[in-house]
Amino acid sequence: MKTIIIAFAFTLAATMSFAQSRNDLKGPAAKNYKPWKDKNKTEVSIVMKSTDADRVQGPAAKNQKAWDQDSKADFQEVALVSRKNDLKGPAAKNQKVWANKDND
Repeated sequence: MKTIIIAFAFTLAATMSFAQSRNDLKGPAAKNYKPWKDKNKTEVSIVMKSTDADRVQGPAAKNQKAWDQDSKADFQEVALVSRKNDLKGPAAKNQKVWANKDND
């Protein structure tokens, strides 16, 4: 019984110690950490919109069966939401988003 409790306690301690990411930073480095400067890759979000979607509301929407619907809806890409701002400092603060020439 003691070995089971000790093994469980060890597993719990190991799980708690590895649960946090970036555990190598301490002190001022952890305080001044900039998450946007990480090299983590962001996922591309694509917004889709159906052109001929049937709007069902109320109890009919709640009781609607997915297998009874026609799944031949045409979808078109509406927006690609994955822009990263390269400006830093005062240029980013004073940026006029409505005057951006790349906006479609």
